[in-house]
Amino acid sequence: MSIVRGIVGGVLGAAGAAIALRVRTLSKEREEPITEVLADLPGILAEDVSRLGDAARGAIEDGRDAAQRARIDFDEQVAAPARRIEGNDG
Repeated sequence: MSIVRGIVGGVLGAAGAAIALRVRTLSKEREEPITEVLADLPGILAEDVSRLGDAARGAIEDGRDAAQRARIDFDEQVAAPARRIEGNDG
């Protein structure tokens, strides 16, 4: 049970740190006191959460594109020595 508590505590600590960083960043961007940003925090967090799906889809597409480019590069690297060998046979 203590391992689970440690994991939960770590997750909550990381979430708290992320929220604190977000509040500080927004305070600087908006040039508003932290207290005003904290008052808007529920709406800000709800908006952030609503964007997670789009961000995840974008990350998946980026990963898929990168994997496709890596496959093409790998195929070209594997095919290049084969072409040199075939050209030397003749």
